[in-house]
Amino acid sequence: MVKLIYRTPKKRIQWLIMSIAVVACAFALWPILKELGYQSGDDAVAERVYEWRKKLKLEALEKDNGLPRGLLSAVMHQESAGDPNAQSRAGAQGLFQFMRPTARDMGLADRTHPEESARAASEYLNKLYERYNNNVELTLAAYNWGMGNVDNYIKPKTNGSTYDRFRLIKMPEETQNYIARIKMLRTTYYLR
Repeated sequence: MVKLIYRTPKKRIQWLIMSIAVVACAFALWPILKELGYQSGDDAVAERVYEWRKKLKLEALEKDNGLPRGLLSAVMHQESAGDPNAQSRAGAQGLFQFMRPTARDMGLADRTHPEESARAASEYLNKLYERYNNNVELTLAAYNWGMGNVDNYIKPKTNGSTYDRFRLIKMPEETQNYIARIKMLRTTYYLR
């Protein structure tokens, strides 16, 4: 009878194998985490947004303007990371990144003023939300891409097909990513 002897690898080799497995899992999971919206620094940004949310009474603004709960917090998170002095390369400013013409239309004189910016954002999002029949995706697309672009996007096609009207994959990739990110962030702020 032949007796088989099983030998386990030495501890160093076990640790090496385990480390390789952990790194491989991290690489395998990274695209999934990225798809779910994980980004380093989100926790610090969320804390700032929660402070602003309480100070600016964003939940009350959402309720008063008929907006989905958590929407203002999610937009602020994405647009400015809770920094009232944030400024984009395109010239948008403030917590909700208003461009000068939109701010003027909403009666917002100082785009970096947190309270006024929050009021203007809630009213503007409400305007978009009503314009697009309470469709959150089109509302967010208009906030990011512009009302004119979304209006042209949803015009009935010559063949009258409604399927083509709301296919988000035909929007610019930046807008698609913006919509997905805000929807993910909204669930975070809605639940807390």
